[in-house]
Amino acid sequence: MLERNELASAASSRAAGLILQVTTKPANTPLVQATAAAIATLEAELGDTIGLHTVGSLRVAASPARVTELQSLAEEAASRNIPYVRLSHAQAKAVVPWLDLPGDCETLLMPADGYVDPYLLSMAYARAARARGVEFRPRTAVTGITVQHQRVIGIEVGAEQMSGGTIIDAAGAWAALVSQQAGYALPMAPVRSHYWICEPEAAFGADHPITVLPDAAAYTRPETGGLVLGIQEQRSKTFDARDLPSDMAAFSPTVGEDHWDILADGAEAVAPFFPAVMTVRFSNYVAGLSAYTPDGSILLGPVPGVSGFLAAAGCCGSGVALSGGIGAIVSDLVLGKAPTCDIAPFDPGRFGRIDPYGVEFRDRCATARAAKTRRQPRASGR
Repeated sequence: MLERNELASAASSRAAGLILQVTTKPANTPLVQATAAAIATLEAELGDTIGLHTVGSLRVAASPARVTELQSLAEEAASRNIPYVRLSHAQAKAVVPWLDLPGDCETLLMPADGYVDPYLLSMAYARAARARGVEFRPRTAVTGITVQHQRVIGIEVGAEQMSGGTIIDAAGAWAALVSQQAGYALPMAPVRSHYWICEPEAAFGADHPITVLPDAAAYTRPETGGLVLGIQEQRSKTFDARDLPSDMAAFSPTVGEDHWDILADGAEAVAPFFPAVMTVRFSNYVAGLSAYTPDGSILLGPVPGVSGFLAAAGCCGSGVALSGGIGAIVSDLVLGKAPTCDIAPFDPGRFGRIDPYGVEFRDRCATARAAKTRRQPRASGR
């Protein structure tokens, strides 16, 4: 396993770490369930905590469209034997004390959801992999891919040639740059994701459920007595992957903008549910890049036009939650086994050949980011 910098030093270390088993993308559900199972296995095997907080999630619907969507989430949960409970306003207020609910709101509690420390989870995966013989080579940049007769047979690491039966492109925001060296640029673009952290206040209480507020394009989760507040912008900033630095440590996707203005723009929609957003003190701001596709679904499986090359990319802001499922599916594919769930929605070739660096394509990815909490019809892209 080659890593240009250090393990989990880019998107993973900046993620909010939400583990939501049912979302507006039903195809993701078995992958998140696999992650939840993997976390339990890792903690038992390693004898150490991964920082999993099973606080549940409270889904809030305040408009007819979102109420319909909430019903779809309940049906998906029932079909997967995932527990859920419909709450009255008084019950919802009891579990999330700071939350205000307009009179026509409906809420759904999913008690098995939670959040995890993404860095600890990444390190746990690495520890378990090392115990099984996987070699990790940090600070090792892949400089080329060797293709022969339309099959990937190895990679170049500077002057070193490395052969392999299967190559897996899991290069995050740079994945399209890697795959392009094999002749197919993956259809994804780096899109800004960010959240703010409120200082602790007594009103927030102890650990309470994650709240998902699709009518406000926002979510919250507990954070050591405070709150994490994530807001999906109406038009997220995108980047040309060719312009990104090789190390994200000194890179800010908010350069040239005041992120407090971004928060202020989103606060008006959040305020009906979280009135204190106008008065709380925000102690921190975390920004990073997520790799998005035009339909908001990941890229997972064989890369078109070249055999022996698999993509595990385009995380669409859900890489931590989907990680266990992605790993299991990649393992099956490498071993020639049929995956245990349908991966057709994740086909890397579903959009055909595109220019992942063009403004028009990046705008489509930004639109998918803005609509993340809302169920969207699947686009064919062809």
